[in-house]
Amino acid sequence: MRLRAALRNLKGLYGSWPCLAEVMGVPKTTITNFVYGSHPSTTHGLAAKAARAAGVPVDRLLGRPAAVDPCPTCGRSG
Repeated sequence: MRLRAALRNLKGLYGSWPCLAEVMGVPKTTITNFVYGSHPSTTHGLAAKAARAAGVPVDRLLGRPAAVDPCPTCGRSG
């Protein structure tokens, strides 16, 4: 699920689940329960708060990965 991946990426950016939870304004267990198996009924709210923490709209956070142009220096893509 893309929201799980987004939350894991945000955890990497913020450094820990507690820090991400604080930024999102939710209990840490809400995030970790979702990421590690339980599906809370607040998925939409969790997605909105994750998008806010990432600074992007929800559709961008959960949308298809964007194509990346090749590097102008080395030509490598992605």
